[in-house]
Amino acid sequence: MLKHIRIAALALLGATAFTSCLKDEDPEPIIQDADLHPETGAILVNQGSMYSGIDGTLSLLDLTTGELTNGIFRTTNGQSLGDSPQNAFAYGSKVYVSVFGSNLVWVLDRQTLQIVKKVETNSPEWVAAANGAIYVANNDGYVSKIDTTALTITDRLAVGPNPACLLADATYLYVSISDGYNSDGGYANGKRVARIRLADFTLAEAIPVGLNPGRLVQDGANGPIFVVCQGNWADIVPTVWKINGNEAHEFCPGSMVTANAGLLYVINSVTDWNTYTTTTDYKAYDTATGEMRNENFVTGTEPESPTFIATKSGSTDIYIGSRASGYDYTSPGYLYVFNSEGTLRKKYDVGIEPYSIVFF
Repeated sequence: MLKHIRIAALALLGATAFTSCLKDEDPEPIIQDADLHPETGAILVNQGSMYSGIDGTLSLLDLTTGELTNGIFRTTNGQSLGDSPQNAFAYGSKVYVSVFGSNLVWVLDRQTLQIVKKVETNSPEWVAAANGAIYVANNDGYVSKIDTTALTITDRLAVGPNPACLLADATYLYVSISDGYNSDGGYANGKRVARIRLADFTLAEAIPVGLNPGRLVQDGANGPIFVVCQGNWADIVPTVWKINGNEAHEFCPGSMVTANAGLLYVINSVTDWNTYTTTTDYKAYDTATGEMRNENFVTGTEPESPTFIATKSGSTDIYIGSRASGYDYTSPGYLYVFNSEGTLRKKYDVGIEPYSIVFF
């Protein structure tokens, strides 16, 4: 999880931690009855900086016009998004946004992005949806299930310490179990992906993977699933594992991934904490065979300090979030859009610490 990377980095830099809070008040929407939502768009989640007391924000990207609007949550709802948002998921007529530090999931109208409801839940890391329900990975060791009609939590399932990410296919919900706060113990209770049966919300099995698993991606609706195992940010480097049924194996080096149309796009960004020198490469692999298809899918302009990579089904464009610089956690970042040849199409100024994106 990125927050753990930041904790390690800032501890080394001797940073002072601060906290921020979300005002507990009824929202006062500014935009009324606005046709805000583009037909094809994306919502970018910017984490802000919990250490400097800066709340997160949302940016809205219109994929038809190319126009990007920052701070759309506050503009629309007249209040802060909250402390350390993680991701957003568009499902049905609503968008769900997990806000880790504020212990809530915002439910937003998909058309206007106005608040529908605030669902309080402990330290939500990630949200996903399947079969008419919303699932939340809670950092306290549980996955919560939210009914999409009542918008209330109907069930909770213990899965293991510090679940980091979720991914759902037609049958299972996959949960990466990081044990991410147990660095002194070598993350011993993580190193697995829990697989939950969607039919009855029970654990099917735990799939052994590498150290400190985080982001999960899938190549299409029925393609292979991959998980990034972050290592320990010291002598064990990040690796990508491929899940096959109830087993998994190491696939390639990498710290950030996205999958699309038979290709796994991998950013491998590794920092030597003795010299604070980071090396980054951009490779693409065949998701079926593991064969390298592209040794550098970004040509020319490279992102300053990548924070995530994403692709949209049906498009060949590649989206990469970035900080303004390697150790700058308080300045607005960037969103880069590259075409399939690796040429930069657009660079946007966005919020602080761009962390994830959802397409609709």
